[in-house]
Amino acid sequence: MMSVTYGSTKKLVRKLAEESGFQVDEAPLTFPLTDEAEILESLDSVLKPNTTLVILDLIPSNAPFVLPPEAIELCRSKAPDAFLLLDAAHGLLGWPLKLSGPRREYPVDAVMTNCHKWFCGAKGTALLHVSEPLQEWLEPLVISHGYGSDLPSGFYWPGLADWSSFLALDEAMAFWDLVGLDAARTYCNYMVRDAAMLLADAWGTDLGLPEEVLSTMALVRLPDFAAQTGEQTYEEAEAVQNALYTRNIEVPVKALSGKLYVRISAHIYNHLEEYEILRDAILELQRADSLK
Repeated sequence: MMSVTYGSTKKLVRKLAEESGFQVDEAPLTFPLTDEAEILESLDSVLKPNTTLVILDLIPSNAPFVLPPEAIELCRSKAPDAFLLLDAAHGLLGWPLKLSGPRREYPVDAVMTNCHKWFCGAKGTALLHVSEPLQEWLEPLVISHGYGSDLPSGFYWPGLADWSSFLALDEAMAFWDLVGLDAARTYCNYMVRDAAMLLADAWGTDLGLPEEVLSTMALVRLPDFAAQTGEQTYEEAEAVQNALYTRNIEVPVKALSGKLYVRISAHIYNHLEEYEILRDAILELQRADSLK
C-alpha cells in the first residue's frame, strides 16, 4: 500500500500482519508531488514477485491525486500473482468510474466504493465489485440465510439489517439523472482548481499536487504560522483544523513531508466565495500568537 493510504485501512492491514506474520511494504511519497511518474516510481520500489496483496487508492483521502491507470499494469508485471484491491471511496462522481467491460481503466480484482460521499446517497450505502473468476472463494464476514446461494445473497440476509438507506438510492440516482453527472463533475473540477489557485496566490504557497492529477479535491500548502515553529506534524495540523472549526470552517488539514496542507473539495453546491472565507481565516491565524 502507499504511504497516503487511508488511516483505518493501514491499521487494519497492520493488525492482520501482527496476527498472520506477513510483511507490509509501504510505497513512500514525498510532497509536493511534481509529476505522476513519482507515484509509479514509488510503487515500483516496493512491488515484489511474491507480493500477494496490493491495496491502491483511486483518489487517496490524504493526498487526492487520481491514480494513474498505468499503476495497474505495473502491479501486474511486477507482482503477477497479487490480488489488486482498489479503494474508490471518492470514485462515484469524483471520477467516471467504470467497473466492468472492456473499457474499464482499472482492471483490478476488486473495487470498493460508497454512495454517501460525492454521490449524495444515505450513509451506510456502499458497493463491493469483485471480478467473476474470484467470486468462488469470497465470503461475507457474517454467515446468514442467504449463504450458499450466490455471492450477492450471501451478503443480503444478515439479521436486523436496515436496507432503507439502499432503497433511498433511487432518489439519489434520479437526482443525478436530472443534473447530469458529467456536467456536475466538470463544474467541480473547474471550481476546485480555481479555489486552489486563489488560496495559493493569497498565501504565497503552492499546490501539493500537479493540476493534471486532480479531480474534485486539491492540496494547498498552508503558510507558516507565527504560533508554530519547526517540522509540522499531525499535532500542528490538528491545531489549525480545530482553530478553523471554531470559525465555522470544516476542512481537513494534513501534515505531509513536514509541511501543512489544506485539502479542499468542490461539490456542485460550493461557490468561490466560500474559499475566500477560508483564505481570510488562514491569513488571520497566520499572524496570531496562538491558535487556541
